[in-house]
Amino acid sequence: MKKLFAIVVSFVLLMSYLPVVNGVSATTQAEYYSVLFNTNNIPEDFDEQVKSLGGEVVYSVPEIGFVQVKASPSSFSELKGMGGVSAANPSISWNLPESEKIEESIVNPADAALWDLQWDIQRITNNGASYELGTGSRDVVVGIIDTGIDRDHPDLEGNLLPGSKNFVPAGGFQGTEPTETGDPDAFDDKNGHGSHVAGSIAGNGAMLGVAPDTGIRAYRVFGTSSAESAWIYKAMIAAANDGVDVISMSLGGFDVLGQTFYIDPETGEKQKLGNDVADFKAYKRVVKYVTEKGSLVVAAAGNDGINATNKNEVTNFLNASYGGDGLYFVGAGFEVPGTLPGVVTVSATGQNDVLANYSNYGPGFIDIAAVGGDARLYDQYVNEGRFGEYLAKRLFETEFNLSASNTGGWYWSIGTSMATPKVSAVAALLVDKYGKMEPSKLEDLLYKTAVDPVKGQDKKYFGNGHLNAFEALQ
Repeated sequence: MKKLFAIVVSFVLLMSYLPVVNGVSATTQAEYYSVLFNTNNIPEDFDEQVKSLGGEVVYSVPEIGFVQVKASPSSFSELKGMGGVSAANPSISWNLPESEKIEESIVNPADAALWDLQWDIQRITNNGASYELGTGSRDVVVGIIDTGIDRDHPDLEGNLLPGSKNFVPAGGFQGTEPTETGDPDAFDDKNGHGSHVAGSIAGNGAMLGVAPDTGIRAYRVFGTSSAESAWIYKAMIAAANDGVDVISMSLGGFDVLGQTFYIDPETGEKQKLGNDVADFKAYKRVVKYVTEKGSLVVAAAGNDGINATNKNEVTNFLNASYGGDGLYFVGAGFEVPGTLPGVVTVSATGQNDVLANYSNYGPGFIDIAAVGGDARLYDQYVNEGRFGEYLAKRLFETEFNLSASNTGGWYWSIGTSMATPKVSAVAALLVDKYGKMEPSKLEDLLYKTAVDPVKGQDKKYFGNGHLNAFEALQ
């Protein structure tokens, strides 16, 4: 497949990751717990205390005083009451999107013909004019926390720097992925999402990214299944310790600060599952840590089509989405990491700078908008039973974004996942132009120089404005 230069068309609406809230399904109880301590330290005797309960520590992030524990539900109350514990909750997990991919052998990359299909990159670079002002350099690095990368992709390998890492442990998600060895060097992309993101940042070949000479590293936190919050925290910290200038996170989900309940569909028994305070606080600590290390975090707003500033709307959305699994929520729901201070949160637009019909939004939530593709025509044709016609007319070329795949080719996709790396790329261009700076200064520069600004009600959709690499480099 590495030698077959095919376009892969991925018809996926929801490209950001949705959490399995509190790690609970309709048939199983959570046995994995997130534990956050009062300080950024893990007590020396904690492992032994957990063993005395019949449990085990399966993952630790000592830099922020966080561990993941596997234990029986009956021991959860004792776990929460241990000395030094600030908060504990059933672990939040993050799912990969399912996708339909359609391969077509119609492009020879030797002709460099893909540029004409890259309407999204054309919009951000002013039809390539920004390349005359700057394309970045490998002295600046974007760390991509995602599904890994195709390390041999001809459009990516030139900018892939040494130091990429895998954070998926042996056995993968809760022991369900036997092919996962835990090898730190196993950062190859098994899904395609991470390679697609990388292409939008630093593709340089048959396709071009926004910053085609910028250095990239991959920090893999997904295998073929879900990821644990602890792996994401660990990857963010590692990226910051490696000195990356920008951390690009095309993922997101929700934490509930209130109460989560589970109703057994067979017995009708109602069980309190607690809340997500431990994970929420841990995310805040991680963002603070990486920011102090000098890395700017850029994250996707999510693809649920809701006002993420309206906590009731978020909670109602979660209840509607997960009610069939016996779960319901009381309290406030927060999109993370997008709602956290110090994170650049990105909404997605389609052509003509219109908010994508799936993109989350909200005043004070969205910081900047970038092209991520739209699905209006896609939805219309699917709803009318005309999907075959949509494919035959190649209408996806007008809505979806083209970028690298994990098989040496390319595919089309949409989502705030596709908008986020473009913002990360422009942030990297600013570092290359002005030199290393504090993340807060880089964030301010991004909003002041790298956008077509908006006013009034448009701010709740587009934040400070629409991303523009040419403006950033003038």
